[in-house]
Amino acid sequence: MTDFKKDVIMTGIPRGGTTLSAALLDSLKNAVCLSEPRWQSKWFKNIKDVNRVTECVMNDYKNIRRRIIENKPIMDTRNEDGTPLTNYYSKRRYGRRVSVRKHGAFTFEIENENFLLGMKHNEHYTGILPQLLETDVFSIIAIVRHPVPTILSWKSLNLYISNGRMPYAEPFWKELREITCSSDKSLLTFVKIYDLFCQRYLSFSNEIHLLKYEDIIKNPQVFEELTGLTYKNKVELSNRNQSKNYNFALADDIKNLITIHAPNALKLYQMDEESIS
Repeated sequence: MTDFKKDVIMTGIPRGGTTLSAALLDSLKNAVCLSEPRWQSKWFKNIKDVNRVTECVMNDYKNIRRRIIENKPIMDTRNEDGTPLTNYYSKRRYGRRVSVRKHGAFTFEIENENFLLGMKHNEHYTGILPQLLETDVFSIIAIVRHPVPTILSWKSLNLYISNGRMPYAEPFWKELREITCSSDKSLLTFVKIYDLFCQRYLSFSNEIHLLKYEDIIKNPQVFEELTGLTYKNKVELSNRNQSKNYNFALADDIKNLITIHAPNALKLYQMDEESIS
């Protein structure tokens, strides 16, 4: 294994490809990546001290690592057969996309006790990213995706972010709270949220691994290169930026707002059609 740390924080812009990225990390030999541990959400909801929450996350890695070594079941969100999910929402019901995930207890096979352990949360971990970096015990991966399909995905689902809120990050991220707690829920609010995530990742770009969803689709071997591990099976991916579930009638408005109000997003993405595909 490279100097990549064996405890990995997987985070990124919501609906930006973190579920897929967590699945790829989980698909490496001698690696496990949990998807949005629900018990951690309780900490982010109930504990208001950012250092205490950060400490809870640190201790949780030690606890989960021990339980996996002892072959004890871990609650996680996966497919029925235990394979990792690559997309939480792929079925439609009453005109809305619905979850296909299963939450249950799973055990994990590892090759040795020095296995890679990842956990994925989007707003949670990004909200306390400065404090996570200060611990110096994690390798941190942040995933971004082109703003047009990302924001269209937010609008296509019934999630907190679909209503312009991020309750698990707001208590610890003042700038986010100022945007999401505003009465303005126009398309501009979503653009501002997207840009703030980009700003946070770019400000720590020398300390984290900042990856684009589109680049991962083209080269999923990036996780092999980062970790020094190889995939258990061959990985083939498809780009979902042109999903039929998105309302592309909003695309031009999003691009115009990004061009005017999102300088950090423009450091990562152009607004032409080629950059979206």
